[in-house]
Amino acid sequence: MVDARRQVTPHALKGCEHPSPDHVCLSGPVGLPGRGRRAARQGVRRAPRQGLAASGASDESSFRASPRAGAPSRRAVRDRRQRHPGERPEIHMAVRRVYSGTARSIAACCASGVLAALLAATPSAAAGHGGGVPAGPRGEGFYHAPRGLVEHGRHGTLIRAQRLTGVAAFAGADNWRVLYRSVTPQGRTVAVSGTVAIPHGRPPAGGWPVLSWLHGTTGVADACAPSRDTADGPAHDYLQAMQDTVAPWVSRGYAVTRTDYQGLGTDGAHSYLVGEAEARAAADLTRAAHQLSRQLSDEWVAYGHSQGGHAAVFAADLANRWTPELRLLGAAALAPGSQLSAAVPTLREQPFSGVSDFFPLIVRGAQTVRSMPDEDIFTPQALAVAGDADRMCSAQLRAPDSWGSLKSDEIFREGADLTALDKVLADNEPGLLSPRVPVLLAQGGKDTVIQPAWTAALDGQLRANGVYVTSYTYPEADHRGVLSASLPDVTRWIDRLFGRPRG
Repeated sequence: MVDARRQVTPHALKGCEHPSPDHVCLSGPVGLPGRGRRAARQGVRRAPRQGLAASGASDESSFRASPRAGAPSRRAVRDRRQRHPGERPEIHMAVRRVYSGTARSIAACCASGVLAALLAATPSAAAGHGGGVPAGPRGEGFYHAPRGLVEHGRHGTLIRAQRLTGVAAFAGADNWRVLYRSVTPQGRTVAVSGTVAIPHGRPPAGGWPVLSWLHGTTGVADACAPSRDTADGPAHDYLQAMQDTVAPWVSRGYAVTRTDYQGLGTDGAHSYLVGEAEARAAADLTRAAHQLSRQLSDEWVAYGHSQGGHAAVFAADLANRWTPELRLLGAAALAPGSQLSAAVPTLREQPFSGVSDFFPLIVRGAQTVRSMPDEDIFTPQALAVAGDADRMCSAQLRAPDSWGSLKSDEIFREGADLTALDKVLADNEPGLLSPRVPVLLAQGGKDTVIQPAWTAALDGQLRANGVYVTSYTYPEADHRGVLSASLPDVTRWIDRLFGRPRG
């Protein structure tokens, strides 16, 4: 029986055009915690002379090295020592012979097409990109992986990858829906979903520059995840605006990653506006995207709107420590969520309309960090519609038969202890951060969701913390209008970060 720790998953064929005894047609494995490509090479050296055996247990099966054959037994080594006490047994030479034989066998497979046929027979993503990554089940099952599978690998490694079509895909690119590993602020490894778009054509020197798009508020229900979007989806109206904003970047030669964030679309609760969780999800997807293609640059930028703007500033602060082999160059934050630790206590004391749908989302996010049962904090009216947040997206929550029926002072029970909620909001203020990379802030002057004064305050806070900030205000733009209004300025700013020529 093969030790699972010695499994080797073919990530992509490499060098099979010109096989040689010294070259094995495999690159680094997926999901070998802390061992990387060096471990993969060691695993291949343990492979039998006959080649690689496939483990066909389930859709998560992968190629793995079988017990080595042809190496001398311990008894043979001991007998040789007794006969030749002054000689060092050349065990490593035997292993080298086994490895050379295996390499020749695999090279022959490459030349004959046999290995390609074997790879095609496994439930993995299509050849060219994503080879060796299981595709997983279609539909809802894609988003729910066994716990043991999720925990077997370091953060930022792929669990599943499937070709993506439909409204969430970009023209002129290879599009993927992916499931990958991340880690919550509490230290739990979780599966996170997202999408990756890799442009067609020849990449520039150094690889395709990577843009991590971070979406704004859609809700906390699984159906609100952008990777699940359809033409009649519950969050499609907003997500189509995001699609239109990001599409030009793909056509201009940027690879685009889009995380759904932790707990949105997958198992567990969505950590809404929990900055560390958002930033880890973004950085881990950028790392995972490099398993789909070796044509990606190690340099990337974070770019987000509203909730995604909040996430972008946190990514600017955390990413280069969380995924140090990659280099985040900067972050662009459009109408970023900030100053909520002051705004929320004020709003809940005043009878405002049109903002109540955000409160259950803020509470659900805070509940991933601190314990605060609904019945302890919500009024009977709010408690009656609290469950809507777990199955509806933001547009539906605004309906008059849901959270839209409540004014902001009708949500929290009088005398409720909201200390835990206020603490989570305070801990996740982006104005506390000191990113070491440039940050761009863009704000619409007619935005009634994120107040212009809030973004102006964030600008001052970041500058006081020593951050290099570039700010733009668009007087006629509202919350969604800032997406198109800021695009020319954001494009020039990001192009400069990558050293790309204008145009």
